[in-house]
Amino acid sequence: MTMTRYATIRLFLMAGVCLLFSASADAAVIGRVSNIVPSTIQVSPNGKSVLVVSVDPKSKKRRVIVNGKPLDGVYDAIAKGTPFYSEDGSRYAFVATRGKKCMVVVDGVEHKSYDIVKGRWPIYGLVFGTDGTKTHVAYLAIRDNRTRVVVNGREVMTHENVVTKTGTLPGVWDFEFVGSYFVYRAKHRNAMVACRGQIVKDRATVVTSKPYASIGAGSPVSMGGKTGPKGLLFAFIAKAPPVKLPRKKGEPQKYEPGRESLRQLPGDELITKKSWKFIARNMLRPSRAKEGEMVYVAGDTAWKVIVGQKEWPACERMGRLMSSTSGKSWGCTAKQDGKFVMMVNGVASKAYREIQFGDSLFPAGDERAIYGVSILGKSKTPARIVVAGKELKAYTQVRGDSVVFSADKKTMAYVAGDGNKNFVVVNGKEGPAYDNVSDLRFAPTGNGFAYCARQGQKHFVVINGKKTGPYENVKSGSLVFSPDGKSAAYAAFGDDAFWRVHVNGKGMEPGCEGVISKITFTPGAALPAYVGRYMTGGKIAFALSFDGKLSREYGSIWMGDGGKLFVNSEGQIEYFAKSRTLLYRAVTKAK
Repeated sequence: MTMTRYATIRLFLMAGVCLLFSASADAAVIGRVSNIVPSTIQVSPNGKSVLVVSVDPKSKKRRVIVNGKPLDGVYDAIAKGTPFYSEDGSRYAFVATRGKKCMVVVDGVEHKSYDIVKGRWPIYGLVFGTDGTKTHVAYLAIRDNRTRVVVNGREVMTHENVVTKTGTLPGVWDFEFVGSYFVYRAKHRNAMVACRGQIVKDRATVVTSKPYASIGAGSPVSMGGKTGPKGLLFAFIAKAPPVKLPRKKGEPQKYEPGRESLRQLPGDELITKKSWKFIARNMLRPSRAKEGEMVYVAGDTAWKVIVGQKEWPACERMGRLMSSTSGKSWGCTAKQDGKFVMMVNGVASKAYREIQFGDSLFPAGDERAIYGVSILGKSKTPARIVVAGKELKAYTQVRGDSVVFSADKKTMAYVAGDGNKNFVVVNGKEGPAYDNVSDLRFAPTGNGFAYCARQGQKHFVVINGKKTGPYENVKSGSLVFSPDGKSAAYAAFGDDAFWRVHVNGKGMEPGCEGVISKITFTPGAALPAYVGRYMTGGKIAFALSFDGKLSREYGSIWMGDGGKLFVNSEGQIEYFAKSRTLLYRAVTKAK
C-alpha cells in the first residue's frame, strides 16, 4: 500500500468523522478574535481564562484580547514574553509602548508610564508573587537615570543605574517574591546593598543592608522561614571592601580582595563563623531539616560544601547541590585528585570515570542517593547503578537518569545495556533486549509498569510485561497510566498512516493526523481524552475526543502549557476553541 493510497483513505474516512462520533458538549461563543500573534496565546494556569495579542493589519497597532473581549488600550508594541498570567491564573499583565511612552498593564489597567530613552524599553523584570491570600505584581522602571522598584503600582524604592559604554542598565538584580516579602540586591554608589521589602495592607516598606563591595548573585535567600523581631530573615553573600597592603616606597598601592561571608537581613549579623575568598554564586540554599541553617559552597584554595557550620572535605570542583525531600541529606558531584566522586553528607564515594543522575539525586523521595557510574579501568562491564553507596550489577552501560520508582518506593527500574541492545532492569531482573528503550512509567497506584521500546524500525509499548505493537512510531512522552493504575495509554502511528491513542494496546477510533494534547484520564470515563488534528475536506481541523467520542471540529483548540487539558470537579473537560473569528468556551457533558 502506498502513501498516496493512505492519503485517499484519510480523506474518505475523515470527511464525515465528526458526524459519526459526536461527543455531547456545550460550546458558547464568548467573543471574536482575528489577526492574532500565535506565540502570544496564553491559557491561564487554572484554565478559566485565555488571552492573545491581535494586530490591526492596516495600522499595525496591537491590542490584547481577554476571553474574546479586546481591552481598551491600543499599543505600538507589546513586549516579547508578555502578556502572561500569575501562577494561580487570577491576574495577567504585560508591558507595552505607545508613542514615546512605556507602561505596564495589569488586569487591563494601565500603570504609570515611563519615557523610552535612546531606543530602550525602560521597564524590566515584570513578575507576580502571592502570599496565599493576595497576588502581587512588581517590576523595575528606569527614570531620571535611576531604577525604580515598583510593587503593586507604587514606586517603593529607587536605586542608581549601572552606566556602561553601551548604555544604562538597571541597578537592581535578583528580584523575587517570598510570600508577602520581596528581596533583591541593588547598586549603591560604588558598592551594593541587599534589600528586603514587606507588604502590609498594600503598602510596601524596604530595609537595606549596609553597603558592601558586592552582594553575591542568587541572594538574598530566605532562611527557611526563620523570623526575627523585624519579620522574616534572609541570608545574603556579602563581600568586604579590598584591604590595603603595606606599600614600599616608590611602588604603586596594592590591595588584597575583600573576604566573603554570609550575613543576615535585616541586621547584617554574621551567619558564617569564618570568611572565605569566594562563596559560589546562585548556590546558597536553606536547609529544610533545620530552620535557619544555610547550605552553600565556598573556598579559599579549594571548594567545600558547608552545611550550617559543618565543612565537607575540600574538592577541586563541585557540581549542583541537591537535597533529599526531608533536607536531611545533601549531595553533589565533585572532583578530587582529578577524578570524579559523589559527595553525600560530606562522605566521598570511590572515584569514577563518569557519574550520571536524573533531575534529582534522591529519586525515591527518601535519603538514598541514586546515580549511575562508569568505573575506572578497562572492564568490559564498567557501568553500574549505585544505591546509597552500594554498587548494583555491572553492565556495559547504564542510564543513571532513567531511574524510576513505584508509588510505594519498593520497586526500582532503570535502563541498562550490553553495548548493542538495551533492556529494563526491575529490582535486578532484566527484561527483553531491544535496540532502544525509553519512557519508563510506574502506575500511580498498584503495580503497573510500562515503557516504550524500538526494534529496528518498529516501535512497541510494553505494559506489565506484555508487548503491544508493532507501530511505525510512538509519541515520546505520551505514555501515561490512569489514576487507578488499571489502564495505560499512549499515542502511536500505525502502518495505515494514522495516529491513534491506544489504551492497553487497543487503538481508539478514528485515527488522526496527530495527537497534540496530553492524554488525560477523567473520572467516570472509560477512555481517556485528547485533542487530535484531523484532515477534513482538505483542511486541517481540531477536535476533542472525550470517552471515545469526538466533539465538533474547530480551526484550533487552545490548551494549557504542554498541551494540558483542564478537568473540572464534575469530571468534565473545559477548553477554548476558535472557528474562523469566533472564540468558544466549550465544556464536555458528563454521561
